[in-house]
Amino acid sequence: LLRTLTLNLAGNTVGDSGAEALAALKDAISLETLSLDLSWNAVKCSGAQALAALKDCPALHTLTLNLGRNSLGDSGVQALSAVGAAPLLRTLTLELWETSV
Repeated sequence: LLRTLTLNLAGNTVGDSGAEALAALKDAISLETLSLDLSWNAVKCSGAQALAALKDCPALHTLTLNLGRNSLGDSGVQALSAVGAAPLLRTLTLELWETSV
């Protein structure tokens, strides 16, 4: 079972639809450590809101999200702040540089 996943997709025009697809990782029941680099990917508010669902990943204790250089806006960043409420999460790193906040 997958316990650790690192994906560097920087600069690949993943967009909101790609972010929404990656948010399905919330259903990975044994995933403990996740690192996603989605910088420079045209992710906007709806993509950020979808990624906030990662808080529901049952075993996740370490999460690193790099969403730098995406136009997330205030509501996208606010949605991401809810990730910190994940019950088992011990380490959260959000890189949100140049996100139109």
